Amino acid sequence: MEPEELDGVAVSVTLSDILEDIGVDNGQLLIAPAADNERVSETVIVDSEDRDPVRPGALVLLVGARGRAALPKIRELIPDNPVAIAVKGTDSELAAVLELLRPTGIGLIAVSPSTRWGQIEGIAIDRIRESLPSGDTSTLMQRDLFGIAQTTATLAHGHVIIEDTANRVLAYSPASNDVDELRRLSILARRGPERYQKLLKESGVYKHLQAGEAPIHIPANPEEGLRERVAIAIHAGRRVLGYIWLQEGTEGLAPNTDRILVGSARHAAIELVRHRNEQSQSMRRDRVSSLLSSTAQSHSQAQSAGLDPSKPAALVLVSSGGLNQAAPGLQLRRGELANLISIHTAAFRHGAVVGTLGLETAIILPDLDPDKSPAAISRLVNLIVRDAGTHLGLQVQAAIGPVVERLDRLHTSLEHVRNVLKVLKDTPSMRVASFSEVETTVLVNELLELIGSNDRLRHKGITLLCARYPEFAITLLAYLESFGDVNQCAEQLLIHRNTVHYRLRRSCEVAGIDLQDPGQRLLAHLQIRLWTESENR
Repeated sequence: MEPEELDGVAVSVTLSDILEDIGVDNGQLLIAPAADNERVSETVIVDSEDRDPVRPGALVLLVGARGRAALPKIRELIPDNPVAIAVKGTDSELAAVLELLRPTGIGLIAVSPSTRWGQIEGIAIDRIRESLPSGDTSTLMQRDLFGIAQTTATLAHGHVIIEDTANRVLAYSPASNDVDELRRLSILARRGPERYQKLLKESGVYKHLQAGEAPIHIPANPEEGLRERVAIAIHAGRRVLGYIWLQEGTEGLAPNTDRILVGSARHAAIELVRHRNEQSQSMRRDRVSSLLSSTAQSHSQAQSAGLDPSKPAALVLVSSGGLNQAAPGLQLRRGELANLISIHTAAFRHGAVVGTLGLETAIILPDLDPDKSPAAISRLVNLIVRDAGTHLGLQVQAAIGPVVERLDRLHTSLEHVRNVLKVLKDTPSMRVASFSEVETTVLVNELLELIGSNDRLRHKGITLLCARYPEFAITLLAYLESFGDVNQCAEQLLIHRNTVHYRLRRSCEVAGIDLQDPGQRLLAHLQIRLWTESENR
């Protein structure tokens, strides 16, 4: 069977694929669709008052009617031949619906009354997006915009629609029961209702949006059944590429909604411009890699991205090391995290670059003030880490690099930032650290790595001491780290001070070193420290 197409792109997701992700606790298939009607190309929310037809290939989520009460609307939907209809109710409550649909070839899903429609819609949308071919540039843009919409909705506590300049819906966040009529109609028709668009134009909303980056708040209109909205234009220079519309949810909008929308609009602009230039998704990774390469390559990449390579910049690495690297949803979670980071960083700084670097997410912040920026960067990164935990359930760690004097010299800080991450991973309770906060630990670790990578940098006597008399070596290390205080060393190791004296004397005899010599003390300290760390790996 040939896969259907969604806007010209092949779709290969079946209803069974979606049901696997939904889980039997949330929805059960009472009737399977016909063999030639099992591929899903879109998810549509419909209520009993809707009069618009649905397209073939749709999974219909029938809201506002349960059990037998859904029969009239289902009779209206049968001629449209959707893949399946999802209705809330038990097996017994849906018995009449089952009999009605059995001969039609349309599937029936019984949804648990406690399951949110937004949850079902979100799972279905994700499964459909995952099935789209990854090499298609329009598909890549669609995936990225849906991710931006979903992340924005989560951060701002509302519901999001992203439109182009002709008010065609490009992407939207999963819906729930608190969406109003305007949002529902926009998604169903794939464009904003003309009556409402005319009202917005007459009231000057579009004129305000096109004039600048600032969001505009549109009060609720109870008579029209409309909730409060915040809108922002997606700008690329002087050109408007589209709009983001945020409808408030039941808990009200987040206090920093305007800042979130500014970041979302800037992030969406990057995706839309990339699509118009027919660039691949991998360019995000390539741009990060290029900016962290040699000075010449970094200089060229910065100029092509419209960044000044001579201005100060900083690197941040965010690790989601707590994720199961083999988990099926790993790439999806990483995508959600990248969207969250991109929205916050875009609001913080024009030209900020976000992309993957190995297993981490890299943030490159250009055009900084060496004196004022570090504190602002710390606030930004702490906000990212907090929101990743609150909204995505991810316990991430972030390493903040030093502000370097030039963007095209940013690669010189990469190893330092990676080593800050290593310090964080050894200290799970720490979520964020800057290079300046852990500089001593980082430099000592780098020094030990340097010594460890060169076998010539070994004192044979100390090597013998560690191999044959490890308790002597541990005592000598504790003594050196106690500034030569025998009593403190004895307390730390829970041994008698005379035992400390004995072990120190024997250590010097075996290793052939003199603790009165500062150079020999330093060498012993470093080599035994390196040995203990290698033993603990």
